[in-house]
Amino acid sequence: MGNFFLILFLSSFVSEDITCITAGILANQKKLSLFFAILFTGFGIFIGDLGLYVVGYYFKSIFQKRKSIHNLENALTKNSFFLQWKHHFVWSIFVSRFVPGTRLPLYLLSGYFRMPFFVFTSISFLAVALWTSAIVSLVYFYGKLVSKDFLHQSFILWAFVVGLSFYLSFKILQILIFPEKRKNLHLLFLKYSKLEFWPSFLFYLPLIPYLIYLSLRYRGIRFLTTVNTGIYVSGIAGESKSDILNLIPKPFVAKYLLLKDHEDEKEKKIQNWMKKNQIRFPIIAKPDVGERGFLVQKIHNQKEFSKLFQTYPIDWLLQEYVKGPFEVGVFYFRHPNAEKGNLFSITDKVFPKLTGDGNSTIETLIRNHPRYRFQFETHKKHNQFHLQKVVPKGKTIPIGSIGNHIQGCLFQDGESYRTRILEEQIIKIGDSTKGFYFGRFDIRFSNQTDFQKGKNFKIIELNGVTSESTNLYDPKFSILQSYSFLFKQWKLIYEIGSVNFRNGNKLTSYHKLFQILKEHKNYKKTLSINEKNP
Repeated sequence: MGNFFLILFLSSFVSEDITCITAGILANQKKLSLFFAILFTGFGIFIGDLGLYVVGYYFKSIFQKRKSIHNLENALTKNSFFLQWKHHFVWSIFVSRFVPGTRLPLYLLSGYFRMPFFVFTSISFLAVALWTSAIVSLVYFYGKLVSKDFLHQSFILWAFVVGLSFYLSFKILQILIFPEKRKNLHLLFLKYSKLEFWPSFLFYLPLIPYLIYLSLRYRGIRFLTTVNTGIYVSGIAGESKSDILNLIPKPFVAKYLLLKDHEDEKEKKIQNWMKKNQIRFPIIAKPDVGERGFLVQKIHNQKEFSKLFQTYPIDWLLQEYVKGPFEVGVFYFRHPNAEKGNLFSITDKVFPKLTGDGNSTIETLIRNHPRYRFQFETHKKHNQFHLQKVVPKGKTIPIGSIGNHIQGCLFQDGESYRTRILEEQIIKIGDSTKGFYFGRFDIRFSNQTDFQKGKNFKIIELNGVTSESTNLYDPKFSILQSYSFLFKQWKLIYEIGSVNFRNGNKLTSYHKLFQILKEHKNYKKTLSINEKNP
């Protein structure tokens, strides 16, 4: 029995899951009683939990004087996730035992931030007892359903786990030894501690259960395709930007030109359009089918146009450059049976700027900026010909002019712009846009007072059903506030789509919808390859 104790105890430090399964099989084969199988396994897992707490506790004592660690700690303690975890400490420790991948960071943080040891120990003991008893017992009672060769086959799994452990240990050692590795880890942590920089799969993960609920409540997901009846599949994918702009009353839209890929004499057509509308360079070029600022570029001369058309043989939408310098995203919606629409939100778009110190280059200023460093490659691309330029002390220069978050723009709540006159004007435009019920107007203007009076502004784009109320990315909002905007707009999508369906608008078939999404994915993939190999 002593040998079994050592095997199960020590192996729990390598893989808790495999250890529990092994213990259950040993008990099922009468090589060990169920009680001792649970006891030996649970003891090892419990000691491992305490070990993580102790490591975190002493980690602070050893490294807290390091400036990088101190900055990381300050950033973490101000993060809303941390504050919520600290407030629900007991519950989080208990639940983490049943959620893979959460125990390591939570237990280390518990020790690092000196959370109550007695509370941690008590909750960990209770959770381990329940979890270990459940897993080992299930394997014990249903051991015959587990492969008889498990103990032999598990060698491969053990080898994988041990190899992975060595790999992770090597990476951790690199981080401890090399300052640059620690700096990169620190930067990565700071970046993803901010909701606005979360990768898409993580950001939309909490939305999935709610979408499942809405799909069950409304009996389908295809109502998305009937939200905006005047836009191709409501604006889910593959819609033409020029076709959408054609729906909006012309006086409010920035002048634009659609250039089809198969057209001849593109340069001549551009010249005639510019001359007729008294437009000068620079000009904004967008793929007529695109999303989220993908491949949006500012063109400064005909030579750049020639290179653009040669690199990307697609349909392009050219648009006069509305200098601004102000840009907002105004989110509009209208219930199909209502007399008029509503203004859901206003997002103020803050373009990136740098103030020089007289010594640092633009590249250095970007790397050291508390925000721009998180999107360094984006800003580097936009300023590739000026990176080594030294900005005079006190001088402020723009380093981006495209109102998209991916392109480095900061989104913040713009409710301060809202006035009764502006609201009436935007609603009037939305109501006059045929077949439009839900989406966001991107608007530029040069005078804030005029804009609040509902005049002297230009709409540069209208986004359909997959657009967002982008004020949710405001760093000042808590996570709960941001998700409240996201959940509300998706509820509106289903409400509007279902009413439009009942009013006689046909749903797009699943086959066609999947085909559209597949074609759009392949289209973007092709353009991405061209972008990497111009």
